[in-house]
Formats: sequence, C-alpha cells, structure tokens
Amino acid sequence: MAEPKVVYHVSKRDNNGREWKVFIQGSDKVIKLFATQQEALKYATSLCKNKDNGSYVMLHGLDGKIRKY
Repeated sequence: MAEPKVVYHVSKRDNNGREWKVFIQGSDKVIKLFATQQEALKYATSLCKNKDNGSYVMLHGLDGKIRKY
C-alpha cells in the first residue's frame, strides 16, 4: 500500500514571530524550528524529496497567508 501524501507547512511561529516552523497539515506538532524562512523551506523540501510520493510544501508569508505551494 502506498504511503499517503503529506503536506508540510512553513510559517512564522506564533508566540514570538522570530522563528519559522515546519509542521504537517492537520497536526499541531512542530517538526522543527528555524531562524530563517529559507532554512525552513529547504528542510521541508528535503522531507518531501525523501518521501517521493507527491508530498509538497505550502509556504506562508509573514501575514500567515499562503505565498506558494
């Protein structure tokens, strides 16, 4: 049976706004925190490549709205 697609989100951390978080859609658990959006995006993208099943990243801007996916 094929592993289901995973949607990884990259967004600003809520409480202090200085860190970027990577988390899986539908989960409140943060996978990892980063100092910059670029680092978080690179990490989330590598997670998708490791899965190799159509998983993808949704990138949120500073305002929380989706910038690209």
